Amino acid sequence: MGSRRTTAIAALGVGVALAFAPFAASAAEPPGLGAEYVHDEVDALSASEEATANERLAGLKAESDVEMWVVYVDEFTSPSDSAEWANATAEMNGLGTDQYLLAIATESRQLFLSTPVSGGIDDSGAITVEEHAADALRDDDWAGAVDAAADELAAQSAPNHTIWWVLGGILAIAGLIIATLTLIGRARKRRAERAAEERLAAELDELRTRAAGLLVEMDDAIRTAEQELGFAVAQFGTEAVAEYETALKSARASLDRCFGIQRALDDAPSESPQDEREKYDEIIRLLTQADADLDEKAESFVRLRALEQNAPDVLERLAARLTAGASAPERIDAEIARLRETYASVAIDDIEDNADEARARLRFVDAELAEARAHLDAGESGEAALDLHDAEQGLGQLDELVDAVLALSAQFDEAEEQARETIAELETDIRRARSIDDPDGRVAQAIASTTAHIAAARDALTGSERTPLRAAEALDAANDEIDAVVESARRAEEAKTKRLRQIDQTVSQAQSSIAQAERYVNTRRGGVGGPARSQLAQARAALDHALAARDADPVEALAQARRARDAAQQALSTAQADMRGYQPSGYGARGRRSSGGLSGDIIGGVIGGLVGAAVSGGSRHGTGWGRSSRGGLGGLGFGGGRAGGLGRSSGGRRSGGRRF
Repeated sequence: MGSRRTTAIAALGVGVALAFAPFAASAAEPPGLGAEYVHDEVDALSASEEATANERLAGLKAESDVEMWVVYVDEFTSPSDSAEWANATAEMNGLGTDQYLLAIATESRQLFLSTPVSGGIDDSGAITVEEHAADALRDDDWAGAVDAAADELAAQSAPNHTIWWVLGGILAIAGLIIATLTLIGRARKRRAERAAEERLAAELDELRTRAAGLLVEMDDAIRTAEQELGFAVAQFGTEAVAEYETALKSARASLDRCFGIQRALDDAPSESPQDEREKYDEIIRLLTQADADLDEKAESFVRLRALEQNAPDVLERLAARLTAGASAPERIDAEIARLRETYASVAIDDIEDNADEARARLRFVDAELAEARAHLDAGESGEAALDLHDAEQGLGQLDELVDAVLALSAQFDEAEEQARETIAELETDIRRARSIDDPDGRVAQAIASTTAHIAAARDALTGSERTPLRAAEALDAANDEIDAVVESARRAEEAKTKRLRQIDQTVSQAQSSIAQAERYVNTRRGGVGGPARSQLAQARAALDHALAARDADPVEALAQARRARDAAQQALSTAQADMRGYQPSGYGARGRRSSGGLSGDIIGGVIGGLVGAAVSGGSRHGTGWGRSSRGGLGGLGFGGGRAGGLGRSSGGRRSGGRRF
C-alpha cells in the first residue's frame, strides 16, 4: 500500500467543546487608579472605611517611603489570571520603584500583590504580605485587609538612611549622565521606533496567516477526533473514554471562542496594532493549550483503541457494515426523487450529489477492506489497522450522507406541520383582533397583512411543488405583526405562550440547518475553508444564546434563533462555494497508492483532518495520537514543539497569587 502517515488513530488526538466558563457580568478589566490609594469598584468599603484606608496608606508612605494602592473588583478579567491582571494594572498606571498594588477580587475571592519590576521586597516577603491580608479577607474584613497588608509591608520596608543617601548620590550622577546623553539618544530612539513599527507590521501579517491556518487545521482535527470518539464509545463504552471526551469538549469550546475573536477582527479591525496583535496571540494561545490538553490524554487513548490487536474481528464487523450499507445510494436516489416530486425547495440541491458521494464511499471502503485482508494475510497487522481505520471513517461518512437526506425529508414534514399549526393560531388571532377597537386602522392593516401571509402559505403547502420552509418563514413574519395587535389588547400571557412556541419552531429550524451544514462540512472537510466554519460556529453560539434566553427574554431568544438559522444557511452556502472551487490533490499526494485516484480524493479531499495531515516523508510509524510529522498546529503543538513563555507575567513582574 506504500508508505503511510503516522498511526491513523492519532487522528483522534488533535481536537479543539472547554465549555466557556462564563464571565460574571461585573468582571473588571485593569482600571486607571485615580488620585486616591483605594480604588473600590464594588463598594466593598463604606465611605468612612475608604477614608480611613486612604489615610493608612498615606501614612505608609510617610513612615516607610513605599506606596501601596488597593483595588477592589468582583472578578479579574482580560486577563483573568490574578497575577497577570494585577501586574497589567500596575504597568498601565506606571507604578515604579517602591510602588505596590494589592488587587482583591471579592466574588472569586482572589488576591495578588504586584511588586516592582526591580527592587522592593522579595517574593517571599510579598507572599507574607498576601498572607496577612488573606487572614482578614477570609472573614470578609475588607478594610482590615488594608491595615494588615500595610503593616506587614511597612515592617519589611523599614528605611536604611545610609543606603538611601548612597543611592541618592548614585541617582544624581546617573541623572547628569542621562541628561548629557539625551540629545544623542533622541535620534537613535526615533530610528528604533520606526524599526519597531515595521517589525510589528510584519509580525501582524505573519500572525494573521498563522491564526487563519490554525483555525482551519484545528476545526478539521476536532471533526476527525469527534468522529473517532464516537467509534471508540461504541466499542469500549463511555466510561472508558470519559477523560478524552471532556478534553475534546473543552477543545471545541476554545475553538468556538477563537472563531468569535476572528469574526470580531474581521468585522471591526482594531485601530491599535498592539490590540490586534494581542487578539491573534490569544487565538494561538487558546489553540495551542487545547492541543496540549488533548496530547496529554492521547497516549492512553492510543492504547485503548489498539486497533491492530483486534484487526481480524474489526475487519469482519466492518465487512458486515459494508454489506448492510450497499443499498445506500439507491435509497438516497429514491428518497431524493420522492422529494423532487413533492417539493420545489432549493434545499434539495444541497443533497443532490449524496448518492454519488455514497457510491464513492462504498468503493473506498471496499478497497480499504481488501487492503486490510491482504495485510493480515501477510502478517502486517499495523498496516491492516490503518486500512481499517480509513474504512471505518468512510462508513461513518456513508451513514451521514444517508442521514442528511432523511433529515431533510423530516425537516419538510416538520415544517409543513408547524405551518399548519401556525395558520390555525393566526386565524384565531384574526378573530380576536376583529373585536378590538381600531381607531387608527392599525388592527385592520395587521389583519389584512396576516390574511395575505396565510393565503401565500397555503399556496406553498399545496400541489406538487410545495415549499414548506418558505411558508414557515412567511408565517413567522405574520406572527410578529399580529402578535403586536394581540399584545396591545392585553393578551400578554397568550402572546408569550405563542412566542415560546414560535421560538421552539425557529430553534428547530436552526438545529436542522446547523445539522445539515455540519454534515456537509464533515463529509467534504478537505475542501471547505475558514469562513464557512466560522459562520457555523456563529450559528452554534447564537443557538446557545437563544436556548439560554428562551424564558427570560423571548424577544432576544427569537432573534438569536433566527440568527442561528440564517448563519447556518449562510455557512452551507459558503461551504458549497468552496467545494465548487476545490481541486482534489489525488490519491498519490498522500504517499499511498495512486491507481484510480479514488482513495486519494476521499482521504485528501474529503476525510481531511489529521489522518491526511499526519504523513511525513513516506513513514507511517508514529508515537501516539496527535504526534505526527506535521509538527503540530503550525509548529505549535499536536505532539510537536510548544510555544514558550505561556503563563509568564508581563513586564518581568512577580507571578503567583492566592485565594482566600
